[in-house]
Amino acid sequence: MKKTYIILILIIIAVLIFLLPKSSPKEENLVVPQINQPEITSPNNFQPPLNKAAERATKKTFGIFITPQNSPIQPERFQGYHTGVDFEIFPEEINTEVSVQAVCSGELKLKEYVNGYGGVAVQACELDKEPIAVIYGHLKLSSITANEGENISTGDIIGILGANQSTETNGERKHLHLGFHKGTTINLLGYVNSQSELSNWIDPCLYVCPN
Repeated sequence: MKKTYIILILIIIAVLIFLLPKSSPKEENLVVPQINQPEITSPNNFQPPLNKAAERATKKTFGIFITPQNSPIQPERFQGYHTGVDFEIFPEEINTEVSVQAVCSGELKLKEYVNGYGGVAVQACELDKEPIAVIYGHLKLSSITANEGENISTGDIIGILGANQSTETNGERKHLHLGFHKGTTINLLGYVNSQSELSNWIDPCLYVCPN
């Protein structure tokens, strides 16, 4: 009887061993390659103008066609293809100073009050060895301390955001409009009427919105 039990146990063990999954030697030797990720500051040594930039680009992104009817911002007074990216503030920033950093290194070409923006700064930079004009819109004009003609380095403070719905932002909400216009010409249009006109602009988020 004992022999019978022993034989049954051995049979069960043998069956279990046979049924256990077997891994091939090839699978055991596989190594997942380690891929070097790019630095959080994007190509061409550009950096975000605000912290958590990607989380702020939630309403008016590059190229979106805005009308008073479909706009995520109401009421809306503009219409056309959006030439830049709007970086929103977080709720706790509504009554605090929000500093805007230079996304690149280059000369300050313009600082002035512009209808539709309030305070605006324009910086001459290079992207892929080609000149671009970088537009920072809705700033408090008096906070832009650099003078036209002075060089601003990546990460330097350009200025602070204008107060919400004030003359500093020409009545607009508190946010940053960032535009990249190809070439050296200063073009302050926040919206254009056609996609062919939009082709003169570059999506800033490709360079300043790290994942």
